[in-house]
Amino acid sequence: MPVKFSEWKQTGTLCIIDQEPRNLTDEDLDTLKDLASMVERELEAVQLATLDELTNISNRRGFMALAQHSLNLCTRQDIPASLAFVDLNKFKPINDTHGHSEGDKALIAFTEQMKNAFRETDLFARLGGDEFVVLFSNSSKVSATDAMKRFSKSLEEYNQKANRGYDISFSYGIVEFDPDKHHSVDALLTDGDALMYECKQQRKNLEDKQLSASSR
Repeated sequence: MPVKFSEWKQTGTLCIIDQEPRNLTDEDLDTLKDLASMVERELEAVQLATLDELTNISNRRGFMALAQHSLNLCTRQDIPASLAFVDLNKFKPINDTHGHSEGDKALIAFTEQMKNAFRETDLFARLGGDEFVVLFSNSSKVSATDAMKRFSKSLEEYNQKANRGYDISFSYGIVEFDPDKHHSVDALLTDGDALMYECKQQRKNLEDKQLSASSR
């Protein structure tokens, strides 16, 4: 079964080579088993360190490593890439009104919708709290924006069916990768975060105007 970027697992092979073929004793076999167990534990530790415990997708550390590899490839092959910095709207009221357990369920549900909406080649992760990120390889800003609009629509449909007493929604900022400007994943995230904040502020201003108009 193919593994998504978002569910990346590091794997490795332990090879022991000798110049002369020989039969292994029971002691040799036990030593090899011990080595294999040690390597397996090390790989599991790496996996745990790069996955978000709640949502089981890449955490910030895992995303930073995988995204840098993807961007390096895009630079070498002259492939476009775009990043969407995502922040859930009104997540704190969900925790305050319905409890942190329900907040966790909302984060998990949001993640599941991401898994259903995006491509196998898209790398998405939970950066922390209610912040997520999606890296679209071989996608212009226009294509990434279309993908986010489709995701928003599918999330609206989910909200209608789930009827949890609250809606899960998000704001996002999309930045197109520029190798001459974005020399690191951090630089790309910074630009995406700034654009997301602008989007969130515009949304708040619109909601304030609507609230003011309805109270007249």
